[in-house]
Amino acid sequence: MNALRTIKHALLPGRASALSRAISRSNWRQQRLLILCYHGVATGEQLQSHPGMFLPAEIFARRMTMLAESGCTVLPLQEGLRLLQRGKLPPNSVAITFDDGWADFPAQAFPILQKHAFPATVYLTTYYCRFNRPIFRFALAQMMWKLRSQVVENVAFEWLPRQLDFRDEASRSKVLTRIDDHAKERGLSGKQKDELAAAFAEAIGFDYATLCRERLFNLMNPEEVAAMARAGVDIQLHTHRHRTPLERSRFVDEIRENRKRVEEMTGMDERVHFCYPSGAIRPQFLPWLQEAGVQSATTTVQGLASRRSDLLLLPRFLDHHGLTDDEFASWVSGLAAFLPRRKSVPLDVAPE
Repeated sequence: MNALRTIKHALLPGRASALSRAISRSNWRQQRLLILCYHGVATGEQLQSHPGMFLPAEIFARRMTMLAESGCTVLPLQEGLRLLQRGKLPPNSVAITFDDGWADFPAQAFPILQKHAFPATVYLTTYYCRFNRPIFRFALAQMMWKLRSQVVENVAFEWLPRQLDFRDEASRSKVLTRIDDHAKERGLSGKQKDELAAAFAEAIGFDYATLCRERLFNLMNPEEVAAMARAGVDIQLHTHRHRTPLERSRFVDEIRENRKRVEEMTGMDERVHFCYPSGAIRPQFLPWLQEAGVQSATTTVQGLASRRSDLLLLPRFLDHHGLTDDEFASWVSGLAAFLPRRKSVPLDVAPE
């Protein structure tokens, strides 16, 4: 990985390079749509405890300024896909997408998008909109990260180790996995998992009520979703429970329930664009998506979409905090498509 990054930096000429400009102005780039992927845009503890999920607001603001200053055409996803299929894309076409529908979107991401008049799509998972509590795994991880200097005596849960070591990430991950497995083994509902998270917080001396009030790891609630839809944000499909069942009827039901809830919250029908939870893909998902009335589906496979791309297997580019501005610019221009990069292997089943 270090060698690959060294090669990329050696080849990467920066935003103003002749090669980058030539590719960005080429017919090749005009025939491709860059679909950007984001999750949360935030400040504070989300960034420290979950750096892979949340992008600092100042970096997101800088990325959007770069799009504006580099002459990109930022299109609504549906319009971008329509023009892509017709071979009519404007130069340097980009679409912006967000996965999950995190509660920080209205306060952090949306004002920055609004400043540049950039459209965006939010792929919303709907269960935790109405049951607006912290996402179970994120809540557990946050508690243990906050107590990361401690070893806590466990006297409440016989199925957990007596000593809960929170001092390093590997130890915290083991505890998190054991609690998550316990919840899955017993088929706990969202409410029951929230009660378990609250009981775990009490057992280790963590203030769970404050975490709930802060909404650091919540999704948007129905009122926020409705407000964003009225403001022009495109709300689309991401399954109801952020999962990809391997049984056809359950998979299709996930999407139909997701669509029903999105349409209820937004007052808008024809939700036909989908994002695979956790990028999980299996071949059988494609006909199931068609059965559920899905017209496009985005993945976490890196790349720019072309007319040859399968509309149900569209590549995207995940922007993240470890990416330099030059690396981001290389994706905008299209140069990155010609640089060596580590191949991403998508999951085949989304973790529930």
